[in-house]
Amino acid sequence: MKKVLFFAAIAVLGFTSAEAQVKLGFGVGYAIPSGDVADFTDGGLSAHFELGYGVTENIDVSLLYTGDFLIGSELTAGNGQASVSVGNVAVATYMVNGRYYFTESGFRPYGSLGLGLASIGAIEVDGSSAELSASTSNFAFRPALGFKYGVLNMNAAYLSAGKTGEASVNDISFNIGLLFTFGGQ
Repeated sequence: MKKVLFFAAIAVLGFTSAEAQVKLGFGVGYAIPSGDVADFTDGGLSAHFELGYGVTENIDVSLLYTGDFLIGSELTAGNGQASVSVGNVAVATYMVNGRYYFTESGFRPYGSLGLGLASIGAIEVDGSSAELSASTSNFAFRPALGFKYGVLNMNAAYLSAGKTGEASVNDISFNIGLLFTFGGQ
């Protein structure tokens, strides 16, 4: 049994040769709401983390986590009193992401597509009361266009996270981050 495990380990190491590339990336950006969520939010913060594998020199596959926090406020005055209403939406996505690089070295523009699950939560604060909307999980997709130069990674992405209640939750984000490659050439 020990010999079988030993030869299996040697075989696995043989398949993950010197050409194997592990990818580790993270970044932050600005998210602009679109769809129905744009009616009550103004914009917010976007962040992402990914861990992946370079299948070829031009193709990466990764597990991608993104978190978008959109916030909006409205100030109303009436009957001699002012009222502030604040609403926010938090969207967390867990995706499998594929990326295709159009060039092999230097400045590397790419297109990518992420497919997975989005978890949406919303909080509405009106004056002194707060209301937590129920969390919703939906299918989500995230196409993106960007470039990588060295370890610098910049992209613009569109996130479609489905609906919560009757409101569609979508956003466009502009991100800057770092994408490290370990192994390979």
